[in-house]
Amino acid sequence: MDRIAAEWSSPRAAAEALGLIGLPAAVLGAEGEPLATNRLFERLQPGVASRRGERLAFADPVADALFADALARPLPGSTADPIRLIPIRARGERPPMIAHVIPLRGAASDLLAGACGVLVFTPLKPRAAPNAEVLQRLFDLTPAEARVARGIGEGRTVEAIAEAFGLSRETIRSQLKVVLGKVGLARQADLVAILAGVHVSEG
Repeated sequence: MDRIAAEWSSPRAAAEALGLIGLPAAVLGAEGEPLATNRLFERLQPGVASRRGERLAFADPVADALFADALARPLPGSTADPIRLIPIRARGERPPMIAHVIPLRGAASDLLAGACGVLVFTPLKPRAAPNAEVLQRLFDLTPAEARVARGIGEGRTVEAIAEAFGLSRETIRSQLKVVLGKVGLARQADLVAILAGVHVSEG
């Protein structure tokens, strides 16, 4: 127990310990200012969060407003203080994420002098869609249509798929419309749900 306490006895050590288990994290002061961050967190800057004045700020304005609201209520307090969850929308190739604002209480607060909370990020990674060749056989798609279907199944936008293949958005939308017709669906969201549930052994 003493060894664990020693490992978490500073904001820097706590942030690095969370990094060891794959979690981007920042230890926060009372105003939301970062007392320490780990390398995984630093890789998210400035696309997800960065310093603004005395506190961290989110690049997504909706997420930043939720973070500001969370900070408006003091982080330390009773055992009834909730962990606050902040959704962060996907951007480009980066998947959507959830930011957890975790108040520090009791012994944890005593160990990390001056710290009031921890900010931890977890990505929401969709299950990998079957490869394009499998989708082509499964739904009788052309190779181009299968690539579009896989891209949609991976959670990519029409714009991202168009950019990846050097095609216009109109071409990708047209191919997507054909894919939906062949699969027997009306909405893009339904295609994502269907592909997330397809389990195919690929080797």
